[in-house]
Amino acid sequence: MTTLAIPRSDRRLLVGASSLIIGILLWEVYARLAADPVFIPTVGDVSVAFLQLLAEPDFWSAYATTLEPFLIGWAAAIVLGVTLGLWMGRSTIASGLSAPHLAFLNALPISTLVPVVVIVAGIDLLARSMVVFLFAIVEVVLTTASGVRYIDPDLFDMGRSFSLKWGKRLTRIILPGAAAGIAAAVRVGTGRAVVGMVVMELLLVSVGVGKLISRYRDTFQAPRLYAVVLSLAIFALAVQAVLRRLEQKALIWRGD
Repeated sequence: MTTLAIPRSDRRLLVGASSLIIGILLWEVYARLAADPVFIPTVGDVSVAFLQLLAEPDFWSAYATTLEPFLIGWAAAIVLGVTLGLWMGRSTIASGLSAPHLAFLNALPISTLVPVVVIVAGIDLLARSMVVFLFAIVEVVLTTASGVRYIDPDLFDMGRSFSLKWGKRLTRIILPGAAAGIAAAVRVGTGRAVVGMVVMELLLVSVGVGKLISRYRDTFQAPRLYAVVLSLAIFALAVQAVLRRLEQKALIWRGD
């Protein structure tokens, strides 16, 4: 008697789908048992509200307003974070100078810096971008620096023996060797930037998605409130999936 072997990728997909279905069923059962649609809507009510939001221009306008500071802060964190991480990974002086500041930011809840950002930059686009930047920068720097430190030291010895200049060491040794670390830094930093985007909208100024959340919360429109939160989760998952796919394409030369 033979058993049907399921490929590992299919098993992961099957387990993930099963877990998602179980979670949805538990949500639906709990919502029906609680019988309190003001606070706990059913899955069906949230699905209908979500589809209604997708057809409303205000929903897309809110997302456009929110994504502008997100993209600015995210791009700045990736560019500056990767650059500083590469420098820290190869320079003990840079690592020593940056370590105290990064340790401070890493230990401090970034949300507590929002009032400081308001004092320094106000509540306009710059301030909102700064909040996203602060959420993402530390993870990008530390992950990139870790990727550089794990490069085989023999490669640097070989580069010195061939008298490679800094530019060629960067392009032929550091960037290829730290590619996986840089990709992970971008992925982790993007996740943190999404968190910063939400915190920025809820704590700093609600002009986009945060405005929708506040409106539906204050008017007790629970299905629409849950639908907006669901849209944020879908957005974050979609961004992570795209980054993982790009990472696989970019690092296909490394093999398994």
